[in-house]
Amino acid sequence: MNNKTYQYERIEIPNSSVLDSAEQFYDGAEFLRQLPPMSGVLLPMITNAALAIELYIKSLCVRSIIKDYKNFGNGVYGGRVTEEPLTKGHYLSSLLLIIGSEVIDNIESLHADGVIQYSFSELVELVKPYDKLFVEARYAYENDALSNLDITGLFHCLTTLRFTIQKITRIERVLA
Repeated sequence: MNNKTYQYERIEIPNSSVLDSAEQFYDGAEFLRQLPPMSGVLLPMITNAALAIELYIKSLCVRSIIKDYKNFGNGVYGGRVTEEPLTKGHYLSSLLLIIGSEVIDNIESLHADGVIQYSFSELVELVKPYDKLFVEARYAYENDALSNLDITGLFHCLTTLRFTIQKITRIERVLA
């Protein structure tokens, strides 16, 4: 976890900026999936799906910060607003495991109430087969990792994660 502090830090879960990026990759993956077989877009479809999954997860574990925070005069302060992940990496299950307990508890509650299909630990297991998919899809020519990829399972994982994130209770908190 990144312990660097800034003069302004804000938690928004799911983070709207990262969530918007995830939605764009989701839309791209779905668009490509609807094309006829043999359209020549398998790798872009898989890559878009993998990126969407990663970004949906990262929308649960980033913070907004202001870098280069300074006084512009006349009581006006500001800087460059950006999103900073709490950790870096592409292993999906590892990213999911670092989300806060408040979100995990919310997911467990939604599952117990029958709102969502999977508990938190089941979600971790659902994404685990796709942990390295982003890297494997980019370098498919170097390995045979995609030969046994279950596209239906991939899109089930993607839509399940998307639906779960749509159902969680939003968290907004200024930290500094």
